[in-house]
Amino acid sequence: MIAIEVAYDKGWTKFCLKTNSMIVMLAFSSTFLVPWIIRNRCASCLFKARQMDFIVSHIYRESNTCADLLANFGLTANEPLWWDDYPSNIRSEVIKNKLGLPNYRFVNF
Repeated sequence: MIAIEVAYDKGWTKFCLKTNSMIVMLAFSSTFLVPWIIRNRCASCLFKARQMDFIVSHIYRESNTCADLLANFGLTANEPLWWDDYPSNIRSEVIKNKLGLPNYRFVNF
């Protein structure tokens, strides 16, 4: 929601949101899926998104390690963060992504 609010406030006309959460994807089709405590803010974000050339799409976390790392970092943040450049904790993943290198996820049993 913060990303949509910031984009709207900055006057951006084009915005692409990629998420690895199907719940977030579904929230764009029905605000009733959103917890009541943030439903009004979500509805406001949906209104702002409709004022832009806005696209939301699902991407598997294995396909976007940058977003996965940022999401995990965001879980521990005490306040909203905004960077004008890539944060240092994802720079190597950004480079691998730009080079088209594959990402693998291994699970140990």
